Amino acid sequence: MKGVNLFGVAGAVKVLSVAVLVTTAVGCTASTGGDGGGSAASCTYRVEYAGRTYLGSEAKGFVLGARLGAATVPACDDTPGHGDDSKRATPATAYAIKGVDPGVAIALKDAGDDVIFVDVSSGTTLPEIKKLIRGS
Repeated sequence: MKGVNLFGVAGAVKVLSVAVLVTTAVGCTASTGGDGGGSAASCTYRVEYAGRTYLGSEAKGFVLGARLGAATVPACDDTPGHGDDSKRATPATAYAIKGVDPGVAIALKDAGDDVIFVDVSSGTTLPEIKKLIRGS
């Protein structure tokens, strides 16, 4: 019995190209295995302050306000099993941002002059916060 090529030579090349692209795309996704042995995505820049979790975002032109108090930059182990498990949380000092409620966003003096931290549960979007900063 002789095999029949339903796609022809050009069709077989296209099918092979699609198979290679799909395999490559699947190979680039991050593993989220719960056993700690798989790869993980890079850690997000986050801060914990007053029982809230804040994620780092870019915002230029803000002015530091009053010193709020102690905050923590949690440890990040984005490469499990690579001998860097000794990383610990880092203490920091939270500051208000002029014109913005600290329940919405805060800043860290050492984070840079273009990074703010937005409370993930505030429901306020970054564009809304940027408007508050410009309006202050």
